[in-house]
Amino acid sequence: MQNKGFVKVFAALLTLVCLFYLSFSVVTSYHAGKAEESGDSKHYMDSMQNENVWLGIYSLKECRELEIGLGLDLKGGMYVIMEVSVPDIVKSLSGNKQDENFKTALNNARQATINGGDYITAFINEYHKVAPGSSLASLFATHDLKDKVSQNSTDKEVEAVLRDEVKAAVDNSYNVLRSRIDRFGVVQPNIQAIEGGMGRIMIELPGIKEPERVRKLLQGSANLEFWETYSIDEISKVVYPALQDLDKKLEGEGLMSNSSLQTHHIAQLVLLTTAILLLSIRFLQATRLR
Repeated sequence: MQNKGFVKVFAALLTLVCLFYLSFSVVTSYHAGKAEESGDSKHYMDSMQNENVWLGIYSLKECRELEIGLGLDLKGGMYVIMEVSVPDIVKSLSGNKQDENFKTALNNARQATINGGDYITAFINEYHKVAPGSSLASLFATHDLKDKVSQNSTDKEVEAVLRDEVKAAVDNSYNVLRSRIDRFGVVQPNIQAIEGGMGRIMIELPGIKEPERVRKLLQGSANLEFWETYSIDEISKVVYPALQDLDKKLEGEGLMSNSSLQTHHIAQLVLLTTAILLLSIRFLQATRLR
């Protein structure tokens, strides 16, 4: 009898726990419906992200994170496979060598692995076919790899370095994609590198309603831009003399009365303020990552 009582209590507690976690799905579903009714679902969801909407302690963002994941088969969404260009990485690691045998091996390996396969192995085999007796070190003993590859490095050592560099590039791409998806606000995304698919990353995004926007977000390239900037001293050396010359010219021609002179000084101040404002905006854009 005591065991039956324990089973009943355990079953009741388990039911309460299940209902508690199911409640998050109910809350998020309710607000998703409200968002659709509002006519601007994105604005509604963004404005409610940090509002406590359940039990006074759970925000909508937390509810979305705790809701039961339905996956693509039940909820729909977006399934994408992104591929890092391993041939381009290998070419870059060589310092963009223009050797004909090297370029032929790159193209042949690309064709050999067009339906999948290990590109590094294919490239090494193809290079040895078109340039028998040549070592890989002659291609990859570059300034960028000076601490990893030397002219005396064996092909095995060079191959290990190439694999490490490709893996690092794929890992970096994975982290970039993860940060972009997190910024987009997708709940419970599934991102993983495909085993055996060198350079390929699988992405599952449940519940996506704007696939084109997400596609542009994922495919966009990051560019580090450097903008030329000027200091206040540099800009004042140009602005002040020009304004003073203008004053002298207008006064010499008798074109300025007291009232017009005052107006002109105000115009000078506006011009200077505008120049400083433009300088400030350009300074803020001096180094930006897009």
